[in-house]
Amino acid sequence: MNNYFSQQFASLKELFKAYRQSQRCLAAFNVNDNYDLKAVVDAANAQNTNVMVMTYPPVAELLTPYTFSGMVKGIRYNAKNNVYLHLDHSTSVDLCKAAIDAGYDSVMIDGSHLSLSENIKATIEVVKYAESANVLVEAEIGKILGRDVVAKSADDYLAGVADVKALYEQAGPDIIAVGIGTAHGYTPEVPKIHFDRLEQIAQAVSAPLVLHGGTGIPDADIQKAITMGIAKINIGTVVHTTYMKHTRTGINEAGDAAYPPYLMKRVLPKIQEVVEDRLKAVNVLTTAKVL
Repeated sequence: MNNYFSQQFASLKELFKAYRQSQRCLAAFNVNDNYDLKAVVDAANAQNTNVMVMTYPPVAELLTPYTFSGMVKGIRYNAKNNVYLHLDHSTSVDLCKAAIDAGYDSVMIDGSHLSLSENIKATIEVVKYAESANVLVEAEIGKILGRDVVAKSADDYLAGVADVKALYEQAGPDIIAVGIGTAHGYTPEVPKIHFDRLEQIAQAVSAPLVLHGGTGIPDADIQKAITMGIAKINIGTVVHTTYMKHTRTGINEAGDAAYPPYLMKRVLPKIQEVVEDRLKAVNVLTTAKVL
């Protein structure tokens, strides 16, 4: 693979601006500890690509942002390209600030459960705090289905174009996650992406857009979304379910003799395999036009 997806930039903000303009997308993977972190970086090395790793709030709170930041700093010595660290779906302004202080490259303040005015207020606070550290801020408008998010109609979860524009213009986040029909986790049916709404949003704002719920989205839909302004895609469920499934099998086979380093040598290639598969779906050279 050539250097389309390993291109270097002065900052993560510059990367996302270039990725939106050139129809590229940064794959971002939720990780939980040093083991799946290594598997994701090994996959990125194999595919010669920049990659983002993300900590979901329970992970950041349990291990602390400083601990995870330290692990990523260490793993970068073995990375061929950039490994960016992101705080995913934080509903807490304070947790965002803690991650910024700990050296995260980007943070997400998820105010999608709030009123538009409250969402804007929370996003402004995080954006202002992040400015001095040159940390990128992701905001969200609309809702991502799954994880107890129930919607009676499209109006309940689709991001409104006017709301996206208001959030972007008044709060100034660098990138915006938009609710367009995707869902967290595995779903009984393939998520229906409302490409018409995505097109309207992309025409209304210049911000790079983010697609959440990447595990269950067909490759063709991912690639179409990238051509329409999606510059970051979040992928998590396939990583941790692969991790848990093969770890459980290994523990059952080894019984009391199970020992983490030996067990993980068998589990990590399984995680790396699914991560590489998703990287191949996202890093499609035919859609990339490097500036």
